[in-house]
Amino acid sequence: MVQLTPKNDIIFKRIFGSKGNEAILKDFLSSIIEEPIKEIEVEKDTKLEKEDLNDKVGILDIKAKLDNETQINVEMQVVNQQNMEKRTLFYWGKLYTGSIHEGEPFYGLKKTITINLLDFNYFDTKEYHTKWHIVEDTEKDKVLTDVLEIHFIELKKFIKAEKQPENKKEEWLYFLDYSKGGMVEMVKKKNKVIEKANEELEYLTGDEAIKRKAELRDKWIRDYKNGMEGAEMIGIQKGIKQGIEQGIEQGIQRKQIEVIKKMLVLGIDKETICKITKAEIKQIEKIENTQEI
Repeated sequence: MVQLTPKNDIIFKRIFGSKGNEAILKDFLSSIIEEPIKEIEVEKDTKLEKEDLNDKVGILDIKAKLDNETQINVEMQVVNQQNMEKRTLFYWGKLYTGSIHEGEPFYGLKKTITINLLDFNYFDTKEYHTKWHIVEDTEKDKVLTDVLEIHFIELKKFIKAEKQPENKKEEWLYFLDYSKGGMVEMVKKKNKVIEKANEELEYLTGDEAIKRKAELRDKWIRDYKNGMEGAEMIGIQKGIKQGIEQGIEQGIQRKQIEVIKKMLVLGIDKETICKITKAEIKQIEKIENTQEI
């Protein structure tokens, strides 16, 4: 039996976003935001049951509310669309402004956290986990507000470091990536909640309907990536061709200028030069006055 991976967003949401798995989500989120969570409420999302999963990459996310009314949006993103900072601000803004209704006072707005789990490298940073706020330009320790908090976790950067897990967060990341079998076995033994999450993963792997959806999702993402790589290669090839064509054109123009210069030196009238070179009279006059087109 082919083992599914928690990075597949269908499986990710089934494990962390299903009713009855609140303890799994609570343990995972607590390890990311590094705060204890007493209670958690998962927002029901009909997209979980959506049959057509091929219309958009990364449509499946998890929205949760903590006991202190902090809102959290978690997204597993496996395709780099080069827009993560804009995407996360858009979803953060929708969640933040949606915490109050029209006519209600602004102090009712709730702290909103977005957590982006990326299966690719995105930032030019050493750390695999970066946390972002609004800070003053020169005095970086001055934070405008604590209502905005954005996390990016680059799984490939973490896995490449090949480090022993130093905390619960890193235990969860080894489980999420699922590429290091030995590490997964180790963290399952250390963390009973991860062991429960793995049992859920094994159950989903045995569910033919879920497995089929996950496999179709993986196939669509592979096709998408291949399409993007193909488009990029075509773009490069077109760029090379355009460069060659532009170089040839520029070479012809330079040769034509040299011919016109020599004809002017020989005293040939401009009308005759126009007929021979197909250049316009204005171009010839410009060459005569400035030595260039």
